[in-house]
Amino acid sequence: MSDLSLLQRSAAVLEWDRVLEVLAGHARSSMGAERCRALPLETDLEAARTRLQETAEMVALREVDVPFPSLSFPDLREALGRASKGATLEPHELRDLSIVMGLAEEVTRYLRPRRQQAAALCVAAAPLEAVYEVSSIKEHIDRCVDPESNIRESATAELRRLTHHAHDLKQTMRQRLEVILASRRYADVLQEQYFAQREGRYVILVKAEMRGKVPGIVHDVSASGATVFLEPRELVELNNSIKVAELEVEREVKRILQELSSLVAGHAAAFLDGLEGLACLDCIAAKASFSQAVRGQPVELNSSGRIALRQARHPLLVLTREKVVANDIVLDESVRVLVISGPNTGGKTVTLKILGLFALMVRAGLQPSCGPDSEMALFPELYADIGDPQDLAKDLSSFSAHMTQMIRLLEEASSPRSSDGQRTGASESVLQPPKALILLDELVTSTDPAEGAALAEALLIRLSSLGLKVVVTTHYNQLKALAQTRPGFMNASVEFDVSRLAPTYRLLMGLPGGSSAIEIAGRLGMDQEILEDALQRLRREDRGLERLLGDLQEKQRRLDDDLARIAALKADAERSAREAAEITERLRLAEREDRKSVKKKLTEELLNARAQVQSIMEGLKHERTLHKAKEAKQRLAEIDTKARDRLVKPAEMVPIERVKAGDRVEVVSLGAVGTVLESPQGKKRVRVRVGEAEISVPVSGLIGLAAGVSEETVRGARGTRPAGLPRLTSSVEPETSTVLDVRGKAADDALELTVAALDKAALAGVPFLRIIHGHGTGRLKAALRDYLKGSPYVAAFRAGERSEGGDGVTIVELK
Repeated sequence: MSDLSLLQRSAAVLEWDRVLEVLAGHARSSMGAERCRALPLETDLEAARTRLQETAEMVALREVDVPFPSLSFPDLREALGRASKGATLEPHELRDLSIVMGLAEEVTRYLRPRRQQAAALCVAAAPLEAVYEVSSIKEHIDRCVDPESNIRESATAELRRLTHHAHDLKQTMRQRLEVILASRRYADVLQEQYFAQREGRYVILVKAEMRGKVPGIVHDVSASGATVFLEPRELVELNNSIKVAELEVEREVKRILQELSSLVAGHAAAFLDGLEGLACLDCIAAKASFSQAVRGQPVELNSSGRIALRQARHPLLVLTREKVVANDIVLDESVRVLVISGPNTGGKTVTLKILGLFALMVRAGLQPSCGPDSEMALFPELYADIGDPQDLAKDLSSFSAHMTQMIRLLEEASSPRSSDGQRTGASESVLQPPKALILLDELVTSTDPAEGAALAEALLIRLSSLGLKVVVTTHYNQLKALAQTRPGFMNASVEFDVSRLAPTYRLLMGLPGGSSAIEIAGRLGMDQEILEDALQRLRREDRGLERLLGDLQEKQRRLDDDLARIAALKADAERSAREAAEITERLRLAEREDRKSVKKKLTEELLNARAQVQSIMEGLKHERTLHKAKEAKQRLAEIDTKARDRLVKPAEMVPIERVKAGDRVEVVSLGAVGTVLESPQGKKRVRVRVGEAEISVPVSGLIGLAAGVSEETVRGARGTRPAGLPRLTSSVEPETSTVLDVRGKAADDALELTVAALDKAALAGVPFLRIIHGHGTGRLKAALRDYLKGSPYVAAFRAGERSEGGDGVTIVELK
């Protein structure tokens, strides 16, 4: 379909120009808007994907904390063209160029750290790099031209000197004029007590009838003729000097502008490329803004002819209506022809336009107004026959005009062009993915229905054989039957709500639809007798078919409603499950925080108790009485009981009376879980296996654990013991804590170690302590045993048995 008029007509009936005009309204520059109105349509799959990728990247950058710079800039193509030919640019044109260069630098700096997330945009912005590299020209312009397009006095030293000189002369002139206005000599001739300027020269206002009394030059007369604007002779020379000074300033300004224009001309090509780069980015930004306005989504593009549009909506309807019915349109590669039937005003033509516009939008880089996870085929060629094409000037009726266009379409489609531009045979195109999308609204109408249906059926079969993707709307039952029985054909219909006698604008894939012409006529106010007469005249088989199609649509509608309700219920259930999980997690975290708070408070209490114990221990060194030791032990036991009550959940505890051999228990002093090896009933101490070790532990230092409580749970409940904090329960340590080896120690050192060991053993509730001192000279043994005789902790002591180490060991039994 190389005929340009066919393409132009297709775009026109699809309202593509209207879409482009809306798109241009989103541009920030005149050059960007110009590009939007002439948006090219890609025919290559990778090029089209690149255009869509540019738009997707711009959409993403518009939503971040630091959005893409606003691309508002002036069109300087004409000015740059003049500069390249040697013309001098005006100050405002140089200022505009500085703005363009500044924007190019801003965009370049913005994109450089975002090359990975905006790779396609970086390619589009590549022409701006050349502008960025000549940023020194912007510095020259900014030094000479201020933001109001005035040449700065500081542009050059010469301009500053000339400007000051002119200013001094004007100041002198004002002083001279003030003297004249205050002089009595001029009092009678002056019309007003102020001076003015005429033709760039300073003048005074003299009464017309008195002008002969003041020698000088008349430059102007007031409208009434009563006032003469006169330059006194005594001011002529000063006025001449001011004029010369101003001309010198203008000459210097012109020289500066020429110099700047020459700099610009040397890089005019780079600036033009930069302008085009900014216009391209502005066009992409407009695409992103338009896509967001129509609630567009990125789509997967393919060349296989597959269309899978989710929740598709007409983009222009989205812009003008609050609520638009969305439809799924799914045509896989095997479907060559889709036949859409159903009532008038039901949305058949809108569906055609959606497909046509989406086919153009993806080629232009516009995100279609559909749901996520949608897919669209790339159709390099598009033909749309929608509406009435009759042309009275050419004596073409509606039927003739349609047939003329179909003949031209068949001629083009029968001998398609290959990728190298050469004609190929029609049979080859059948094997290739569809290169053209054909949209036909009410195929072969305005003629005899029987002949029209037959001709329409033959045309669709031919178009299908040519490998084209065809979507057609119809009221012909023959075409509905064809789509139901022929491979590569598929039915679809727009839904009609029988209960309301109104269309719902929903598209039902796979089902043909009735025209419902009589029902719609009645809804529009047709006389009931006429409607009943029409029903009687309708053939029995046609009435049956209409009822069948109506019943099918009603069942499909109920099924869709049920599926929608099921989906909603499923979503509610999933949401409830997520909320329950979130609540459970919040409760778990809250419980953990509460435990942390309790642990912190308990740790503070334990540290306080430790300080008290340390104080008591220090006192025991001076006053070693059993009463003091037991008092400290009792206080620590109370704190230990309180800690256990607060840190262990009742659900995790088992009373120690119910614990039997083989049950799991917590050894509080160790913060570890072990297995009790003997029943604790009636015993003060039991054996417990912790890991590979077997230890003897007081029953009071055990907590029974319920089945299923892990060691991690126990550790979590106990928390981490503060560094240096002694264990506060009456429990046994491993065997090494009941043995003290002082061999080789001096007597004083050995006694100090023994005292410390007795303190710890008494506090821990250890029943005995084994002191290894060796034989030696016997002095160390004597010193230790003398001390043990007076210790308040010691109930008795003895020399060790032969198996215990003999007389080189002293076994101490604690109270």
